[in-house]
Amino acid sequence: MNLKPVQLQLETEEVRCILQVALDEDAQQALDFVKTVLAKKVEKALQRH
Repeated sequence: MNLKPVQLQLETEEVRCILQVALDEDAQQALDFVKTVLAKKVEKALQRH
């Protein structure tokens, strides 16, 4: 897989989740969000083109 810069659009609920993780400082919740939301969006963005 070739890496390149990507831009991601986050839904309102995803933004809320990021802010909640930052406030709670919950490492497991942060990791879960990265795995279930961010990683999937990055992979999808890299597959385009």
